Amino acid sequence: MGKGPAILRIGSRGLSPFVRCGIVGFVAACAVALAVCADRGLSLSVEAGLIATAVLVFASVALVTKAITGRETLTYYHHEIAVLAAVALVARALDAPVLGHLDATALGLGAFLACGRIGCTLSSCCHGRRSTRGLRYGPQFARRGLPLYLVDVALVPVQPAESVFAAGLVAVGALAIPRTPGAAFGFYVSAYAVARFGLETLRGDPVRRYARGLSEAQWTSLAVVTAMAALALAGTIPGRFEHLAAAVLLAVWAAVAARRRPHDLLDPRHVREVARALADAPARPGAPVQTTLGLRVSMGETDGIRHYTFSRVGRPLGGDEDRDLALLVAWLDALPDIPQVVGGVGGTVHLLVREDAAGDRPYDERHVVRHASP
Repeated sequence: MGKGPAILRIGSRGLSPFVRCGIVGFVAACAVALAVCADRGLSLSVEAGLIATAVLVFASVALVTKAITGRETLTYYHHEIAVLAAVALVARALDAPVLGHLDATALGLGAFLACGRIGCTLSSCCHGRRSTRGLRYGPQFARRGLPLYLVDVALVPVQPAESVFAAGLVAVGALAIPRTPGAAFGFYVSAYAVARFGLETLRGDPVRRYARGLSEAQWTSLAVVTAMAALALAGTIPGRFEHLAAAVLLAVWAAVAARRRPHDLLDPRHVREVARALADAPARPGAPVQTTLGLRVSMGETDGIRHYTFSRVGRPLGGDEDRDLALLVAWLDALPDIPQVVGGVGGTVHLLVREDAAGDRPYDERHVVRHASP
């Protein structure tokens, strides 16, 4: 994707591709939810009220997240859990079939996600890791938050892959899963959790929390599948064996994934390590901090020049790694220009930038990775 998508103009305002896909996704979600209810003899008026509830909850979660973090973020998992919980509570209060309406809502959310990930694809957010082939985003996407070190780099097309998978889950849930109330709900939520856990291994955006080797979404997937298995074992939703098997599968997969260590300097987990090292560097000038990949990071200032020094234990830096590090530092520290690269002894890389051009290292949503908890 060398050129950015065109902006649709409505009057004097433009709608971004992400917003356009969100609108299409909302229409698709409503259509799927209402069609499921009509097919299963559920009240369309009740479902319309539940859709309104879902919209209200969706907006509320977004506003609360912004109030807490100070930035606008839409995390699908947060919204999915909140919407499904609210719909269950409201349906019960209305004395409506809870599981039947959860079927409709879950499949509607899947349709919304399928469209939303296309918006992510066109906007470069939620992008994949570096790859030999894949999507490429031009320099204009750097202004939208794409890290400089990933501009014009092939990335795994994880967003369209998730879109296709979500659409497939909706189709299977609506057409192939037995119409037993709660079956489609259980199928979609559990299957998506397993798929999302795997897709997370292909993600390359670093502004994400990790703990014990797993991302926040992977931990959420584990929690979701465990909760669904518990509901199935309790007889609340159908399909005990399937949900228990999914929980065991994901637990084993998580144990294996948690042991894997980053192998690429620009792995999102390693980027976070470098970010923390740079954040700590001013308090310990000249003293290097070492990452799990053996990258030694230090920073200092001399005669109005800020200098970053990188070396690697056991293997000298080489190839394009000096350029990767220069772009990484420029992005993390919001530098107006790419630092000058000066090779050192034994594969050491020095990055130089005039202190008066370095600015105050602003803290905003693109650089929150330096300050976020691991």
